[in-house]
Amino acid sequence: MGRPAAKMIVPMLCCISLCMIPAGCGGTAQTLPADESPAVAPTEDAADMEAMVVRLDDGSLLLIDRRTGSPFVPTAIDKADIAGADGRSLTPDELRTGNVVRVSGNGIMLESYPGQYPGIDAIEVVEEGSEADADAYADLITELSATADPSQPATADLEYATDLARVTLALRDNGYTWTYEENGESVQVAADAAHPVQIAPEDLPDARIDGPIEARVVFDRAATALTVTRWNEQAVERAASAAGSYQGVEADALAGESVDAALAGTEATFTMTPGYRYALDATFAEGAVGYVFVALD
Repeated sequence: MGRPAAKMIVPMLCCISLCMIPAGCGGTAQTLPADESPAVAPTEDAADMEAMVVRLDDGSLLLIDRRTGSPFVPTAIDKADIAGADGRSLTPDELRTGNVVRVSGNGIMLESYPGQYPGIDAIEVVEEGSEADADAYADLITELSATADPSQPATADLEYATDLARVTLALRDNGYTWTYEENGESVQVAADAAHPVQIAPEDLPDARIDGPIEARVVFDRAATALTVTRWNEQAVERAASAAGSYQGVEADALAGESVDAALAGTEATFTMTPGYRYALDATFAEGAVGYVFVALD
């Protein structure tokens, strides 16, 4: 069966680390040679910047570089040390619109819009400010607060870090059932797709890794349940060779292996191992969506 209809991701479609060459959503991430510079090198003082805190309409956190006016998302902020103006420790939820903060980290911003900054080490509130101080960014906040089309199924990004790069890979949806409201009426849509083992590996998003690694999946809305299944890629390849094509593989003849995954709202984590293809089956309030990718070494 063919691919489901294209999905809309707001506000970014596919992000690859600055030390990666974008291969397109669902493509294979490629590492730059060691002697080649990243697409956009950090500025000299990028590792220690002042930024304004703003909250989008859905409450999500955004920082705006006061020097350049560029917005960025402080990904992995839960691993950073956050301090208030009085020196007390804060949680990310305690950062308020209008706060001016000093951001310290490795200075490497992921190439997307808005940018993503996963290497933040510390955030310190240097001015309390007020919501009125963020009025200058009102248009930007409105733009980035745009919500996803409710008729489109949930999207998912796979995030992982290797010794060479941090990667965000947009996952291919692989069948879904989805319910949304239109003109006050409930509409249900469904898209069939091939079984995960019946897809040629070159048609799958490829997470290139050389050993077991913790992977994080980020959905664009909260999931209520998630199962992760994997198949040995060599076994799938042998079955496809015997059947004459991947489409001809008897799915029931290849037993999938369940993978432990921890789900918390919009995020899930599990251990990803090279040499396997993975299927994620996620349940949302609006329906269920399947995703599939391969992890080659």
